[in-house]
Amino acid sequence: MMDSTISRRHVLAGLGAASLTGLTGASALAQAAEIPIGMVLPFSGATGPYGPDMKKAADLVVKIINDAGGILGGRKLHLYVEDSETNPTVGVTATRKLLDVNKVELVGGFWGSPIALAAKPLILAANKVEMVSASANGITDGDTKGLIYRFQAKSSQWGPAGAKVMTSLKLKKVTILAQQNPFVISMIEPFKAEMAKLGGQVIDVVQYNPDQASYRAEVEKAFGPEPDGVFCLSLLTDFVAISKEVYRGGFKSKILGLGTGADADGAYLRSVTPEVAEGIHHLQPAPPMDSAAYKKFVKLMGAPEGTAFLFAGNTHDQVCVTALAMEHAKTQEAAVWVKSIREVCNPPGEEVDDILKALEMVRAGKKINFVGAGATVDFDERGDQLNRSFLHQVIEKGKNKIVEVVT
Repeated sequence: MMDSTISRRHVLAGLGAASLTGLTGASALAQAAEIPIGMVLPFSGATGPYGPDMKKAADLVVKIINDAGGILGGRKLHLYVEDSETNPTVGVTATRKLLDVNKVELVGGFWGSPIALAAKPLILAANKVEMVSASANGITDGDTKGLIYRFQAKSSQWGPAGAKVMTSLKLKKVTILAQQNPFVISMIEPFKAEMAKLGGQVIDVVQYNPDQASYRAEVEKAFGPEPDGVFCLSLLTDFVAISKEVYRGGFKSKILGLGTGADADGAYLRSVTPEVAEGIHHLQPAPPMDSAAYKKFVKLMGAPEGTAFLFAGNTHDQVCVTALAMEHAKTQEAAVWVKSIREVCNPPGEEVDDILKALEMVRAGKKINFVGAGATVDFDERGDQLNRSFLHQVIEKGKNKIVEVVT
């Protein structure tokens, strides 16, 4: 089934109808056969551009699995999707609905560390699984009961990647301009350490709050001393304002931004003039774009070869891994099947990137090493994803141009 968000009113109406009719026979069996899973995704707010493709990817793989007969002897997955609105409070409300009304075994999606962190206590208290496409180190810190898996690079991995890009651009004396949020703050010290190791120097760290009316003072403090480069740790809305301020001020320091600000699936380029964006470099975790698994995914999404889906592959992989782990554990009970994730994802085992073939192999008792579209989906004991790469791009004449892949 591919329908996603349903309202509480519809749920209660359905329950009322069931009590009146006695809901028997094939209809009752069909509902009992469904396995509910949920995702909290952004469709509005600062990260709204990412939600539609992430939902589409999850819907497509759910349909593939269900059309082939489902899992656990013919049970179909039912995916419920809620809008986080890029707001932790709204994200918590959405998570609560998925857990309490839809009775999901998985709450996935979670583009955005503040939202993933806010929802974490609810999901752990319910003994369900949380899968995130978010980077803050704190998501997998502490006692997670083994129920949290990250389908993204950790924030602390972004910092060294940024330092390698700065070094490749021959920028030695740099400043950090950073938004105050858990995703960003975890990058700062690893970036400084890697810059020092590579012979560079961080001369200042300038921090600001999200949603400020103006960033002029922070921009002047960061760019005024004329460092070789400024590492702008910003999201879309604030980076649009910051880059306009840099352009108006005539500052010449090279900018390295995060893809979450300077790309945002093209939203940044739609928000500024080419003159403002010209020459800005940015990086973000990327799928293995040359892999067979990713190329199949691009075709599945109906996109031209070489299209960079930076986050949609993560939700595709979350559904795949959930289905495989449930099949391996022979149950939909979250606290049980979560223990099978590394069994079906990590080596040793036969590499397989086709979800239907992978399910057949699991049913046959074969050891597999599933390879995802967004990454290899190998995990450490904390649930953090291993072997992530980063895509370094530069904006030229209003378009993104790939520079290199950084590991």
